Amino acid sequence: MAKTGLTSEELKEKVMQITEEKIRYYGFEKFRLTDIARELKISHAALYNHFPDKAALLDGISARWLTQMDNTLEQLSQKEAPARQVITEWFLKYHELKKEKVLKDPELFKSFNMAAEILKPFIVNHLHHLNEQLLILVQKAIATGEIRGESPEKVVQLLLEATISFHHPRMVLDHKDEQREPLLQRIVEVLLDGLT
Repeated sequence: MAKTGLTSEELKEKVMQITEEKIRYYGFEKFRLTDIARELKISHAALYNHFPDKAALLDGISARWLTQMDNTLEQLSQKEAPARQVITEWFLKYHELKKEKVLKDPELFKSFNMAAEILKPFIVNHLHHLNEQLLILVQKAIATGEIRGESPEKVVQLLLEATISFHHPRMVLDHKDEQREPLLQRIVEVLLDGLT
């Protein structure tokens, strides 16, 4: 355990929590690792053992948020309901989670958006998880006759491409003040109708 009395994982979590608070208060550009170390009463070296630089800390915060999102969507994807219904709900929840972050944590979302633009490994991992979840739902919808499609992978690609403005970080930010959920629901339903 560190001098703080926290385990290594608890310390990392505490660092991320304090960083989030600092970013919310001072903004994305102004927080410093030295401020975080001082608040936790640890040396800069102890902090650097967990996060070698500011970018690594910001990536840790974004990765944690994406893991939470993946878990929420995973739970939804296992819902006992017709697969077609779950696919629509899945897209609505995906959009809601992105929009919620933009509205509640705009400064933290900036960091996530920068990481997404250069496809950092944790972003690629997140996209892989989402693709897998949607693929399972589409396979189920095809197996139960709710939709048709020779290639579930192509159906997933079609759905993701057609709804990109509702989940791409930059586009969610651009439309953050709009109520686009009914439009998203209609788009997904029209796409699924076309596959019926």
